[in-house]
Amino acid sequence: MSENETNIKVIEAAARGERKACDAIVRQFGQTMFGIIARLVADRRDAEELTQDALLRGIRQIDSYDPMRAPLKSWLCRIAYRTALNHLRRPTIETASIDDLPPTAESDMVDSFMREPDDHRVELLQRAIRRLTDDEQLLVTLFYYEEMPLADIAYIIAQTPNALGVRLHRIRQKLYNMIKQQDAL
Repeated sequence: MSENETNIKVIEAAARGERKACDAIVRQFGQTMFGIIARLVADRRDAEELTQDALLRGIRQIDSYDPMRAPLKSWLCRIAYRTALNHLRRPTIETASIDDLPPTAESDMVDSFMREPDDHRVELLQRAIRRLTDDEQLLVTLFYYEEMPLADIAYIIAQTPNALGVRLHRIRQKLYNMIKQQDAL
């Protein structure tokens, strides 16, 4: 049985309120949803609570899921993303903006950090990622850590894949500059 067929059976069972199906959704997608929310929300306890809220919302609204629009994972990640954004609408901390940096830096270093990490590189990259805006952190998380295609991320964030490709390129340039500055210190 394919993953899509399995998801359809789980969705149908969850829509009927079957606990095992709901548990399967939590097991299969909970960590991914938590990862998205945790990247956006600084406090781990808030992220855990928001993940539970997003999972409950997804399970309660499972009958509105349309498999023709997006994979189940993307649909649930969109719910997680929207839940985190609603939480973040409260006063925010000051963050760096992508517009603060010139778009001329090379991004190969960031890609190599993602592909061939060592302890020093990972620490530099994690520090730089924490300095990104919430939306930028989410895009990096979904693309690199969750390895989602741009089309799925576009559905979650409600932007075009081309626009996200451009943003991802600029974010890599920004990360490159941040890492270069940190490494020079």
